Amino acid sequence: MTKKLQNPESVKIIPSSNAKRVVERLGRLSLTGIFAFTIGGLTTFDRYNNYWDKTIFRVQTVDFNILSYTLPTKLSYAITQNKPEEVQRTLDSNYTLFGLIVTDSSGQKIIAFSGKDSNRPPSWKAALNPQELKNHPYDLLLDPPPVYPQWTYSSSHAIERTATNLTNRGRVIGRVYYVRGVRPIFQDDFLTWLSNPLSESSRIQTYTMTLLACVTGSLAFWILWEYILYKKRVAIDKAQEREQASKDNNKVLEVLLAERINELTLLRNQREQEESLLTRDTNNLDIGNQILIQEICQLKESLTNLSKNTDSIPLETELEKARLEAEQNLNKQKKYQQHIEKLSQDLRLVQNIQQEATELQESELAQLQQQIEDIKNSRSLVESELNQLRNSEKNSQRIVTILEKQLATERLLQEELNSKLKILERSLFESQQREEELKKRAKQAQAESEALAKEIRHYTEDRGRHPLNDFEISILNSLKQHFSDKEVFTQFDVGTGQQGTRFTDFIIVMNNCCIVIEAKSYTGIIESVGFARNTGWTCRNGARTTNINACWGRNPYEQVKTYCDCLYGRIHSQWSNLPVYAVVVFPGNSDIDNNIESNISGYYRVTTLNHLVTVIEQLENQARFQNRTRLTYRQILQKLTGISNQQVA
Repeated sequence: MTKKLQNPESVKIIPSSNAKRVVERLGRLSLTGIFAFTIGGLTTFDRYNNYWDKTIFRVQTVDFNILSYTLPTKLSYAITQNKPEEVQRTLDSNYTLFGLIVTDSSGQKIIAFSGKDSNRPPSWKAALNPQELKNHPYDLLLDPPPVYPQWTYSSSHAIERTATNLTNRGRVIGRVYYVRGVRPIFQDDFLTWLSNPLSESSRIQTYTMTLLACVTGSLAFWILWEYILYKKRVAIDKAQEREQASKDNNKVLEVLLAERINELTLLRNQREQEESLLTRDTNNLDIGNQILIQEICQLKESLTNLSKNTDSIPLETELEKARLEAEQNLNKQKKYQQHIEKLSQDLRLVQNIQQEATELQESELAQLQQQIEDIKNSRSLVESELNQLRNSEKNSQRIVTILEKQLATERLLQEELNSKLKILERSLFESQQREEELKKRAKQAQAESEALAKEIRHYTEDRGRHPLNDFEISILNSLKQHFSDKEVFTQFDVGTGQQGTRFTDFIIVMNNCCIVIEAKSYTGIIESVGFARNTGWTCRNGARTTNINACWGRNPYEQVKTYCDCLYGRIHSQWSNLPVYAVVVFPGNSDIDNNIESNISGYYRVTTLNHLVTVIEQLENQARFQNRTRLTYRQILQKLTGISNQQVA
């Protein structure tokens, strides 16, 4: 989890910012007040004109119409009866709200008029001039008093009177003029309202209600305006906070990504070195195993040759024969010894006989002597044969000893060779196990190195501009192959203003839309942790689950939405409503969970490389009904790049 960076100067900026907002609010309030009073003044002026030019005019029209039916008779009677006081009281009965003037029969001499003895000057004072008076309507005063009205108003809205065509007989004794009251100027009327805004006068009440309604409406408008601005400011502040948080998080993410890439690169180098060492050890073990196998073969061949060259069976037979001969010689020696002992005994017996028989005859003595000699000769012969037997026994014993030594040496050599063979076979077995283990470790190190390389590629994809990897190259080749007549931008920066860099992987400009393409080279089952739009995405490949990185937002959907919003802001104008779509592309052998596909729709799609062309064609068909501006392909390019049609061409 990254900690949000805070600008220490923001605390100092807040008071001045609040003061500026207060001044802006007061300015808007003043502007609203000026507007309200302007509208109120114009409305009041309209009410002023309506009151005097319409209401009072119609009232006076009605009054004049009634007076035409009654006043000439009354005044004619008062004049004929010579009652000037009654004439004056009758004229004063209208409280000088309008003018009633009595003249002689020629209309040149004024006899009486309304408010003659009043200190308050009438508004119609100018009509007391005979030259001005002739412009106003009048009725004739007759003697005897008239019975029928001479003139009448067709309605209260009528401006001119019409004759009644009724004839009164009598002598003309005067005229009575009807002079409308002159309305006060607006400033005086407004000052009258200001002096007593709570007056019971309908006119003043109308002014008060009009201005109050304008003030209330303007205040309500100001409050609504402030509320809208507040909501907009809050939305802008939140957007700026989110933008700043995104910037800060992106900076932290860039640092973390760089550190993680360095760490993974170092780890990958270690794994590669380990893999190299393991491969070298495996090769050395393999060479050693081959040498051991050769030695074992040579040793087995030596044992075979030894068995062939020194057959132990003849040696044992010869040894047994020598032992048998030695035993026979020993038996013969025993017999010869017994025979010698017998001859020695016979010799002693003969000698004893010879010693005892001194008186024997010479012939007998010679026989005894001969017998003694024969015995001695036999004994010597037997002794000679005994010595030969003894010598033969020694030779047999020597031969037996030699044969035993040879047999023991042969057996010892065979045992040593067998022991060495077992040792070599055990060493070969252990070496082969070690070789298999090293091969497994080398494969594991290679798999870890490939996984680290893939992870480094994923992290590198989210660092902005980077060399295209194999998956991105395959996407680019597919786009160029199927949309060769369209413009494809790689790693296009859609950031505007102070947003910083926001590099998209691809932008393809179609006839009626722009499509942002984000490449995610994760192979496996693509799933979301929770709701697809608002939670992270994972890639499950066997027993391994990997979080899918997104440099803007929590998942690739939020990332491409950010790109689309930035791109739409770049090409948007008052008359442009060009659709901007986005597609998140995974490798063709990936499987996208239905929870993602069913919840990401509208302007956004999630697909695999083998379905990318179909999705782009569907979006282009959809854009034909949404591109209400009907921008041409060249105009879209111009809006996207800021380059004129001629330069684009």
